[in-house]
Amino acid sequence: MDSVSKAIKANFSSSSVTTAQTLANRVTGSLTDAKSLTSKLGIGLEIVGLLGAVLIASLLTLASVTKRVRELGTLNAIGWSKWLVVRQVGGEALFQGLLGGALGIAIGVAGAAAIGAFAPSLTASIASAASSALPGPFGQGAVATPSSTTVDLTAPISSAVIALAVVLAVTGGLVSGAAGALRASRLRPADALRHID
Repeated sequence: MDSVSKAIKANFSSSSVTTAQTLANRVTGSLTDAKSLTSKLGIGLEIVGLLGAVLIASLLTLASVTKRVRELGTLNAIGWSKWLVVRQVGGEALFQGLLGGALGIAIGVAGAAAIGAFAPSLTASIASAASSALPGPFGQGAVATPSSTTVDLTAPISSAVIALAVVLAVTGGLVSGAAGALRASRLRPADALRHID
């Protein structure tokens, strides 16, 4: 094949010769580039989504602390130290993060099970050359009936992904709790008396 393609290039200088190997290399290179692009885009979207979720959780915790000025100020007035108030707000946010993580894992596992149960199966057909056929003028054989294979769509679940979800939920709870706790630690008992609901 190499000698024939070299001879064609030598005799016809303006021609372009594509062999099965060069075509396979082009397709493989294109698929690799597409896979790399989708992987980078997916990672970027995951990071943006994670930062957005942590920001929203932090804002909600700050709003909760702002609404509870009277309660937190009263706790300060009856003798709670700033550390106890911080621990209270941070603990609540951490519990909410754990609860949200557990709910998210349950929804994810249910979604993966639904994909496995209801996703359609794909069929791929591959044409194969018949071994008993006489070769044609350019060396190709007659094409036999295509063979097919069935691919079932699934959403795999791994323990590493579940562990990562728990870690991210706990981290998000800690970050949002820290933001709310910082705001709560700055409250003074006098703020509770001035605050009118």
